[in-house]
Amino acid sequence: MDNLFRTLSDYYNSPDFRKFQNTFAKDVYETLGTSYANAEGEVKMVTDMCNKINGQSYQKLKFHSKKIHGSRSFVEFSNQDKPTTKELADMVIISVVTQDKEIVYEKTAFIQNKKEDTDSNWKIDQDQLYLLHNFPTFKGTKGIFRKNYKDEVVFLNHSQTLGNYGLFQSPGEMVLLNALTVYKLQQGDKISLSDIRKFASNNFQDSSAWQFSMIDDLFMHDMFYRYFKHFPKYGFPFLNLPFLNNSTVSFNIHEIIRNWTLFNIGEVVSVYGNTIDRDLSNFTRNLLRETGLANIINLNIDGQEIQNNIVVLVAHLNLDEKE
Repeated sequence: MDNLFRTLSDYYNSPDFRKFQNTFAKDVYETLGTSYANAEGEVKMVTDMCNKINGQSYQKLKFHSKKIHGSRSFVEFSNQDKPTTKELADMVIISVVTQDKEIVYEKTAFIQNKKEDTDSNWKIDQDQLYLLHNFPTFKGTKGIFRKNYKDEVVFLNHSQTLGNYGLFQSPGEMVLLNALTVYKLQQGDKISLSDIRKFASNNFQDSSAWQFSMIDDLFMHDMFYRYFKHFPKYGFPFLNLPFLNNSTVSFNIHEIIRNWTLFNIGEVVSVYGNTIDRDLSNFTRNLLRETGLANIINLNIDGQEIQNNIVVLVAHLNLDEKE
């Protein structure tokens, strides 16, 4: 883990990296602003954003995106005691770190995108919210899960950041909010920006004074090595790091880009050979294959080709790449 921590710590403390993040955010803003100005629908808006993200890079960190075409993917589950069928999500954000082409760290986030119904208000489908909040046991009825999973699917969602909503707002803004927070803040079946601003908080954003150099390097390396060797699936109970953390809310595009580029978005799937969630790992690696990364990452996955109407966004940190 030493190389990963050093790399992200260096990025976090680098003015050049912050400039990259700001430029990245500006590019996305321009794309969303154009989409709103042209009165484009949600699908076209997300597709344009996908195209703008593809090819962005900073040193060892590269961004890939792909709109996978096909039928929508539906899953069947019980909402309380009622059988329900819903689409899981229309976008997936994957953050992956590799060394010698092997995945050493990966995170995944499901995103359901929504344009505002009225000024700064979004209507929330309660069945889909139940799915993204609770991740009850489900089975695929159409799409990726039906083709690639023979049995029922169980996602652990330890962090409560696997299911999320991307809330688009005029004239070209986006809020990223985890499903649990949407559930807490909604009024009836709607959530408003004022509700989000009043009550949502990001637990680790008070860590701006973090200085990696303040902690002895040898001690840090030994501590993280021992922790991830024995307790890889429980995150960081003892440190409030500004990277490799779990963001519950990003209030605008700048925060989304900064959290994503520091691996703060999504549920941890695996850490240095320790697979935390097998079903989620299979899903994530199938999507990485479809995004065209099988030639640079050893995915070690079997499964049918995915034909599914979904947008995949990937941040890939290659620790072997020369800067």
